[in-house]
Formats: sequence, structure tokens, C-alpha cells
Amino acid sequence: MAPTLGEPSDSSQKGFGADLLEALTAVAELINTGRSRDGEGLRDVAGVAAFARRYGFGGRARAGDAPALRAYRARLDAIVAAGEAGDGPAAVRMINALLAETGAIPQIVSHDGRGPHIHVSRPAAPMADRITAHLAMGLAELLVSGQSGRLRSCASPTCRDVFLDESRNRSRRYCDSRTCGNRLHVAAYRARKAAAG
Repeated sequence: MAPTLGEPSDSSQKGFGADLLEALTAVAELINTGRSRDGEGLRDVAGVAAFARRYGFGGRARAGDAPALRAYRARLDAIVAAGEAGDGPAAVRMINALLAETGAIPQIVSHDGRGPHIHVSRPAAPMADRITAHLAMGLAELLVSGQSGRLRSCASPTCRDVFLDESRNRSRRYCDSRTCGNRLHVAAYRARKAAAG
């Protein structure tokens, strides 16, 4: 059952409301499509449509949405980098510019069995604008709450992925401790063994 207006959701107990958690997860995924080793993610309308479906954006993606979303993706990546570097004023300028360009008009809606939540743009806006406005608003909430450093790049020198650090003390360093973190720990262990032997 969806929470009613003003009632916390289960995910808000972890520090992030359901909408914010979804937006920040989507920001990381979107940025990572541009940072991936296999080249360019979101190459076409089908890629945009699949991304939109994963995050509950109704409507149809059009031909212009793929290049527009790739351009917006680079700007969202720059916002995350500014937050990671502690440059709040630059992040604020970039977020405000994206919200203005995408025609953000926040409104409370309920649909598809979900309780009241905020949509940031008109349903008729281009898909790329709708996605970007929603993600920029998520970054704005993170920045305003003083937690912009929770969205960061993996500390592994062989990984470029962005991840959301949901740990209590903001101590997570790797996008995936089983792969990126474990590789570095194994390499350090082997280096110590080689130096000792």
C-alpha cells in the first residue's frame, strides 16, 4: 500500500525518500551509460525508452530524445563531479540551469497505484526533458540537504562508475565491494606478500 501524504515510506527510514532514492539511482545509471567502457550508452530511442520504463516515465520517446538525453547526461555528470569536489555553488548554478531549460514545473500527482509524489515536468514535455528535470531535482534535494558527496565515483583506479553511498557514515568507496573493492584488497595483499617474500 502506498504511503499517504506526509507518511514516510520504508525507504525514507534509510535517509532517502522513495522518490529521491529512485532519482539518485537513475542519475548514477544514466551517468554510467556515458562512462562505460563499451562506448556510448543510450544510442537510440529504444535505449531511452527502456531507461524511461525502468524508472516509471510514461509516454513515448522520440528520435530527438536520445541525443538530448546524452547531452543532458554530460551535464548531470558535471553536477555530480562538482558535488564530489565540494563545489556547491557550481552545482547549484548547473542544477538551476537544467531545471530552467527542461521547463520544470513541480506538481503533486498520484497514478498507477502510487501515492502522492512530485512530478517535475509536464507529461507532454519531451522524454529527455522529463527525465533530466526529475534527476536534476533529485540532485537539488541531495545538495540542499548537505549530502551531495553521497553520489560519487568509484575509488577503484580501473572503474569510472558513479554510485550512491547509502552507508550511515558515508564511508563506502567502491561501486561494488565484491568486484572493485575486492580487486584492490587482493592486489594489496599480493603486493605485501611479494614484498615480504
